[in-house]
Amino acid sequence: MATDEWRMCAEWLVRCQILPEDHKANQANANAFDIAQALRDGVLICHLLNQLSPGCVELKDFSPRPQMSQFLCMKNIRTFLQTCKKTFGLQDKDLFQPLDLFDVKNFRKVIETLSKLSKTDIAISKFRGFPREARKENLEHPYYNDLELLADGFPPDNYGEHDDEDIYGNLQDLANENELVDQEDIYDIVSPDQDDTDDIYNDIMQLQGHNRRSSERSLGLPAPTCKREHCVKELIDTEKNYVDALEMIVVHFIKKLSNSLSIQDKEIMFLNIEKLHDIHRRMYDDLYETVLSANPKIADIFIRYKSELILYGAYCSNLPIAQERIDKLCESEMYRQKIQECERQANEGKFHLRDLLSVPMQRVLKYHLLLRELIKNTDKAHPERQPLENALEAMQDLSLYVNEVKRDNEALQLIEEIQTSIVDLKMPANTSLRDYGRFQKDGELKVLSHMESKVRNRHIFLFDKVMLMCRARSETYSFKDAIVLGEFKIDDSQPKNDNQSRSSKNWNWPFILFQKCQGTAYTFFAKTEESRQKWLDSIQMALDNTQPAAGQNFIMYTFEKPRECDVCGKLLRGIFFQGYLCQDSKKAVHKECIGKESQIKPPARPPRVGQVTVQKARARKAYTGQPPPNGHRALKFNVNDVIEILDKSNQIFWKGRFRGEEGHFLADCVDLTKTVTRKASYIDVKSSGASNGGFVMFDRQESTASHNGASTPSKALETYPWYVDAMERDIAHANLDGCQDGAFLIRKSINPARNGLLSLSIKYANAVRHIKLNENKGKFYLVENKLFDSVPKLVDYYQNTTLADSFPDVNTTLRYPYKDIASNDNPCAQTTGQRVICYARVQYDYAATSTSQVSLAAGDRIAVTSKNGNDKGWWKGKNLTSGRSGYFPLAYVIEDD
Repeated sequence: MATDEWRMCAEWLVRCQILPEDHKANQANANAFDIAQALRDGVLICHLLNQLSPGCVELKDFSPRPQMSQFLCMKNIRTFLQTCKKTFGLQDKDLFQPLDLFDVKNFRKVIETLSKLSKTDIAISKFRGFPREARKENLEHPYYNDLELLADGFPPDNYGEHDDEDIYGNLQDLANENELVDQEDIYDIVSPDQDDTDDIYNDIMQLQGHNRRSSERSLGLPAPTCKREHCVKELIDTEKNYVDALEMIVVHFIKKLSNSLSIQDKEIMFLNIEKLHDIHRRMYDDLYETVLSANPKIADIFIRYKSELILYGAYCSNLPIAQERIDKLCESEMYRQKIQECERQANEGKFHLRDLLSVPMQRVLKYHLLLRELIKNTDKAHPERQPLENALEAMQDLSLYVNEVKRDNEALQLIEEIQTSIVDLKMPANTSLRDYGRFQKDGELKVLSHMESKVRNRHIFLFDKVMLMCRARSETYSFKDAIVLGEFKIDDSQPKNDNQSRSSKNWNWPFILFQKCQGTAYTFFAKTEESRQKWLDSIQMALDNTQPAAGQNFIMYTFEKPRECDVCGKLLRGIFFQGYLCQDSKKAVHKECIGKESQIKPPARPPRVGQVTVQKARARKAYTGQPPPNGHRALKFNVNDVIEILDKSNQIFWKGRFRGEEGHFLADCVDLTKTVTRKASYIDVKSSGASNGGFVMFDRQESTASHNGASTPSKALETYPWYVDAMERDIAHANLDGCQDGAFLIRKSINPARNGLLSLSIKYANAVRHIKLNENKGKFYLVENKLFDSVPKLVDYYQNTTLADSFPDVNTTLRYPYKDIASNDNPCAQTTGQRVICYARVQYDYAATSTSQVSLAAGDRIAVTSKNGNDKGWWKGKNLTSGRSGYFPLAYVIEDD
């Protein structure tokens, strides 16, 4: 094959709308590994088959989000190869082997398979294949695409000595040196559009509106006169339409098919439909009655019905099974005719039964949207504003629960697949892999048992409670050993091993797991330093899940029935190890709620005006950030350091301030000192635009000196996405000039008059403004009547408060940190190369349970990079407070307007 056929392949994938035109593989300086890396997880090639022949690969047969799991990636690749044979007629000799792609062992064969696929009748009918025969003749020689050879002269001295293998020969080494990459931006392009199911929902709602019975009572509602009343009317009307849609399923399908279907088929196809019909009929009646009353209480109805609507968890997780059973039954002519006749009688055949069954899932996930819109149009002084906020919280909680039930069912299915693939797995009686927690990670490591002298290749499956070591076969695994993680500790202090044998090239990054009570130990070798760190992070996460540092007496637990957290009152998420059970009090809590007070206390009475109350503590032992404080920023300190205590509501981790930085730390590391309450002193500081006469409050000990600039150690700021260290004013201006309003950075000035002092540069109204960031003995400010203990706190304040209060010509908040902006002409920011769709503010704490997730703390700001998991209740983004990226529950944040 010609040496540039990988480029032709990339062009073909663009034509097939699988790769975006601006993908790295299409750039002038691209190489073959760029396209190999894009295809390695098998996601894009499975979507490719569905693009060529819609529906040939069912979503249940491959993982659209493998999250770099080798097991799932290999499953995707095998699904692709099997479908190429079954649907497209390729022969075994045309197909590459799974490891040819995943490990890039023979990428030349992968390109050959894709070329064969592109020239099948099915593919050719949609897109021109590759390579084009007319071009092939003159492109056989490698120097046409080898810039280094061309640079040596023409013709190259070694012309004719290279062959096609040189293009692909080093790809396996590159694969060993580079981990699989997250391709969320590409996944967003190729993933099936959720708008299809939304369209079905909207069409059915409209149809039911037209077909309403003449006795419908909602016609008696007064005509809306404002936006709020329109929102109420939409809520009532769509609820009535939904009740009618459920009734249509009950009357025209369940009752008419009851004599034809087996009890099992009926239960699978129509699980909970009749119960949901009864619930929503009553719920609609209550909504209608309250809207007509003199004192409407819409919020109370949603809060009251939340416990009954939990049925949706089971319904939505069963939906794919129900639809699959319908498809199976329709393979029989008799059942197909019966179902089609029901469809004609129900809605003149406009909608198929399998589509109608998706409507309940769409409806339950709409309630929080309807309530949010109602709140948006309800005045803050309205008596129902706060109750509606509570109802919104309840429906968001329900939405997250329903989505997590679906996700847990998928997780359990994956665990079952893994267990089935390990052909000789030895497990205790009456147990299965699901009893060992959630699946965290898998992949290849080299393992040395300290009882042996031979290093062995092993495929590792990591769960919360156990690590399985297996030997990989062609499509299955052979069980070899297991480590119960709770009995072991990690030693990650091992240096890089440069003395490995030639056969162990690239496997030089070790870590050790050793048993706490016995002498058993294993050394694991990873390919790269990055791979080693990912394994360590995943093992640490698994240990933190089963042995949470915030509560030694809490065990990870599967609750048989839906249950609310005894701390925050929200539902425990999902159906599988949903939360933690206190072995003493039997309280059930979320991971992030461990150690917190079980009820919200009234706020403490503030000190009298003119007094400052400070409680401090002295460190009796150092805190280095381990154990981590449940997803919060760790506040690190050494012995004898004095920490200002900000919050002691959590019994395990307190919040404090040290050297201007705030964070959480183990309460056990400090001893409280005496609480000091003293009168505040005041200093008159000149301030333009100050609303209180320019008076600024300081502690007396901090009021003896001031200067007109802020100089903060760069080490304390360099992790923040808005800090750029030293930068000239003109360069800051040029960098921000093409950005959207609200883009900003904080820099060290190079101007001789302010050398080393901080300045804020911000884009607003087609101009870049530069504002001095001043310090007055430990207090930071832009204007003298608004003081902050640190620069990050100042930035956080102005991210939520417009600068116009102090600078009338700059009517914007600090919206887009400069480091998160990838291109000057993009109106949205980007984070580490990914497009930022929007920003959001965290409402509730969330503790990550896998390394693919990101922990949240109330008040954190999130740069959202993907909403592709919206249908499952999850977004992906970067926590701008902690700097970490991952998935998070969308119900826990509020998107910025």
